[in-house]
Amino acid sequence: MMESPYLSRVRLRHDASVRALLPLLLGDHGSGEGRPQHPGHHLVWSLFADGPERRRDFLWREMERGTFLILSVRQPRDRHALFEVAEPKPFAPVLAAGDRLRFSLRANPVVRRRVAPHLRSTKHDVVIDALRVHSVGERAEHRLAVIREQGFAWLERQSRSAGFEVSVDDVGIDGYQQHRVSRRGSAPPMSVSTLDFDGMLVVREPAAFLSAVMRGFGASKAYGCGLMLIRRA
Repeated sequence: MMESPYLSRVRLRHDASVRALLPLLLGDHGSGEGRPQHPGHHLVWSLFADGPERRRDFLWREMERGTFLILSVRQPRDRHALFEVAEPKPFAPVLAAGDRLRFSLRANPVVRRRVAPHLRSTKHDVVIDALRVHSVGERAEHRLAVIREQGFAWLERQSRSAGFEVSVDDVGIDGYQQHRVSRRGSAPPMSVSTLDFDGMLVVREPAAFLSAVMRGFGASKAYGCGLMLIRRA
């Protein structure tokens, strides 16, 4: 029988040696403009990378600077003495069709577009993709409406294959940000856009829903996106 997944809260230690390293470990949490940011993915990976061939089998979210929630199939192991690790809790919610849950999700919502018939489709930020129909001068005026409309449309598409249902009146969508994320070696920084979703959902197919929660939602899961936090309404 497969062991239950774990939900863990880990926090960077507050001793002087770790505090001195914070700017290097976490980077600049500014507006996303200017120098590339480091959202902590290498730090979180250090809790699970027990071999060179290991693949990511966890989701994570930074709740506040230096504090992370992690959903994983293995317990985190702090091999470098960087973290305070709370006792991991088994993640095994018992759900039934019709259950109402409060949820919180930070996601990188994307849509795939093929720019030419002979090219492969590529991922595009749903907000920027929708704003392209407006002139540059009009985009600021339409930005909030597009974030709301396209964010909810993306979430609703996710729900169809993930065993849950959402209503536009029960979901708040906010916190749109564009981040430049540093990568190893000489690779140029990559752009990751995030939206925060908070609200109420209704479970329709419990097994499909829990499977989707374990997989995560949207793109850029390695960079702290896709972990849906749930609790009873």
